[in-house]
Amino acid sequence: MSTPVQIAAILARIEDATRSADRVIAINLAVDALRRGVRHPLVWGLVAEGLEMQGRRPEALRLLQTSVAAAPGEAQAWFRLGRMLFSMDRRVEAREALDRGLAIAPRDYRALIDAGTVCLRLGELAAATTHFKRASESDPKVAEPLSALAVVAALDGDSASARAFAGRALALSPDLVSAQIAIARADTTEGAPTSAERRLTALLERTDLTDAQRVDAFDLRAECLDALGRCAEAFEDYASRNAVTQRLEGPRLAADGVEGQGDRARRIAAWLQAAPTDGRGPSAGPDTVGAGEARRHVFLIGFPRSGTTLLEKVLSSHPDIVALEEVDALGAAANDLLADDAGLARLATLTPNDADAPRRAYWRGVRQALGQPIANRIVVDKMPLHTAALPLIARLFPDARILFALRDPRDVVLSCFRRRFRINAAMFEFLSLEGTARYYDAVMRLAALCRERHQLALAEVRHEAVVADFDGEVARILDFVGAPWNASVRDFADQARGVARTPSTPQVARGLNADGVGQWRRYRAELASVMPLLAPWVERFGYDPD
Repeated sequence: MSTPVQIAAILARIEDATRSADRVIAINLAVDALRRGVRHPLVWGLVAEGLEMQGRRPEALRLLQTSVAAAPGEAQAWFRLGRMLFSMDRRVEAREALDRGLAIAPRDYRALIDAGTVCLRLGELAAATTHFKRASESDPKVAEPLSALAVVAALDGDSASARAFAGRALALSPDLVSAQIAIARADTTEGAPTSAERRLTALLERTDLTDAQRVDAFDLRAECLDALGRCAEAFEDYASRNAVTQRLEGPRLAADGVEGQGDRARRIAAWLQAAPTDGRGPSAGPDTVGAGEARRHVFLIGFPRSGTTLLEKVLSSHPDIVALEEVDALGAAANDLLADDAGLARLATLTPNDADAPRRAYWRGVRQALGQPIANRIVVDKMPLHTAALPLIARLFPDARILFALRDPRDVVLSCFRRRFRINAAMFEFLSLEGTARYYDAVMRLAALCRERHQLALAEVRHEAVVADFDGEVARILDFVGAPWNASVRDFADQARGVARTPSTPQVARGLNADGVGQWRRYRAELASVMPLLAPWVERFGYDPD
């Protein structure tokens, strides 16, 4: 064991090394210090950095968690933990860690940028703006926070602010890509896709773009080309964007050993078809855990891009309703019951006592995520792909009402392919048109099987009908979930402003419109390869085949 004087000398040497150009020297010194028994946030942080460079992120994370536990007053320890969590796509935890550090060191420039970036990725635009403004105030001569503010303003539809911030950023750093993209987005918002397309084409000809910047540019140029009616070129850009994303994200998901979500839906359906009891088994009884508090429990499911975000915002505008937006409390509580055939067998024979544990875990997650009272209110759990968890919902929450969102399958598949999602195992399926169509087919087959074999209190809600007769359809939906009509539901767009958690949220913020209805016709040639797979669902759901 080293003496305090020796430890001080070791730490001083490491600190000197961190200022050198060769980061590896500092990391190696920290590894040696840890072997010699030196326990210090600087040492843990550098060793974790070395482990991350080797692809050993879980080990690195454990070291950083040890660091904050041992030195909770050390801001840099929290900042390192936040950055590691963000690199692992654990965004909420990353934000919490960065906030803990900023409470200790509120003017740390790098941490403010990191916290703003995390909030931006979470769709929390107001919080992102606050962090980036503070970063700019701490160092007014740096372009980075100004460019970030331009990006946030552009995403929030504030074109004037986007241009102003981007102009200031470009005055400091003329080659800044993010500022150029923010201006292009402002052009698009203001109805000038031609100038935006030219700017983005010039950007894409540059050889110094990072993969992330190239994805941004392809994504926005595709939207410009779509607005200009150049659909074949737009489709090529969507495909190019998705190809880069697939290359970047594929290895991470493969390393995590995550089951493909289309494969998962097909596996669950196959098990249900083969199960001698149709997967039902003896009754697990009603949900006595949540029934005593919430007035009613509702699941809003379907498929992404089927109108679920619009419905969630409409319902959450009602004073009697509180909505949980795409927080997987159900999976966190009981994913093991769908994870394999053994789990499905346990689910089929779940007793009331066995069912209470995952129910309690679910409601704990709901309360924590909502952060507001649920007593005597209608709780709406909106997660489109909980369609694949219908066997679980049927067993754990047999009294829940289910809103099943429908939209023309061709519009759904095209939109899932076109839109840019936060990549996880489910959204990875959308990176190819064929993968999207196969995934849709698998989920709808599972849904049809569950509706046939389980007694579900389910109502279909067609997106096209909501757009065509808003008051009539919403009144029907409210009656189904047990809420009286309230004119506040017409103010749903207000619920979507200032956030961008899903690709649908900014669209909902613009109010009710029929722009997305029948979009597939413009891409008929590009969709030709998947039409045979979608045709049965077009017919089953009663949409016009032409």
